[in-house]
Amino acid sequence: MPNNQTLTTKVDILLSKIQELDEKVDKNCRDIEELKKAVNMGRGSIRTIIIIGGLVGAIIALFKTFIGQQ
Repeated sequence: MPNNQTLTTKVDILLSKIQELDEKVDKNCRDIEELKKAVNMGRGSIRTIIIIGGLVGAIIALFKTFIGQQ
C-alpha cells in the first residue's frame, strides 16, 4: 500500500496543476473574445470604406455625366 503522505502530496500537486490550467483556459477565453471584437471592428471599418468609396464614385460619375452633356 502506498504511503499516505506521498499520495496526498501527489494529489495536491495535481490539484495545483489543474487550477493553473483552469486559469490559463479562462485567460485564453478572454483573449479570444477580445480578438473577435477586434476582427468585427475591422470588418465594420472595411464596410464603411467600401460604402464611402462607392458613394464618392457615384458622385464623380454623376458629375462627369452632367458635365459631359453640356
